[in-house]
Amino acid sequence: MKHYTHLIFDADHTLLDYVADELAAFRVVYNQIGLPISDELLHFSRHASEAEWTKAGLYDVYKPVIQAAYHRLYRTHVTGIFERVFEKFSVHADAEKAGKAFLAALCAPAHLYEGVEALLRELSKNSGGRYEIIIATNGVCDIQNGRLTPIKPYISQLVVSEEVGEIKPTLAFFDALLKKTGAKKETSLMIGDSLASDVAGALRAGIDVCWYNPQGKNNETDWKPNFEISSLQDLQKYLL
Repeated sequence: MKHYTHLIFDADHTLLDYVADELAAFRVVYNQIGLPISDELLHFSRHASEAEWTKAGLYDVYKPVIQAAYHRLYRTHVTGIFERVFEKFSVHADAEKAGKAFLAALCAPAHLYEGVEALLRELSKNSGGRYEIIIATNGVCDIQNGRLTPIKPYISQLVVSEEVGEIKPTLAFFDALLKKTGAKKETSLMIGDSLASDVAGALRAGIDVCWYNPQGKNNETDWKPNFEISSLQDLQKYLL
């Protein structure tokens, strides 16, 4: 195993449970407007969120047109979520205002996947471990800064795409990350769940990658990670 000095973690769906955070944000918005919360409402809201994220092209991070507009689309696509919800449930409320309230609610400290804090505590130099921990995340600064609060004691550097003006998987994002953090690509390891952004981007930048694949997906891309794990705890056998 190569000697790594810096571990570059993706945030959402790797360390942070975005689904739980999104549901919590929906609850905040619906409480604010006095809409009774039900399982049906929350299920449809998640469906609407997925549909609007796809419609906006936010999964298509490899497309230059999306790379250029990503952060604007991130902030504006949420209006469409609440347009769908309010139409479905015959709610007379302002979808744009609801979208802004939703983004504000997402700034709350995130729900962590089980074992994340213990793992980072063991790995991080900030708590006596071997490694500098870097978070590399596509997102907007206010939301990601708030959501990452629970693990900030273990983080050496936080690189948010909005801050650097580029997104994963662009080479420009990883160049900016290395410049900001002082990490060397030869001794860094990227750990993330996305083949399109984490794996493809890091490999293109010459950085080793561990693909976090808890659902056992098939990799049908040309991007082959250096190694693959199904549980974050599997990192211990490679890194400790």
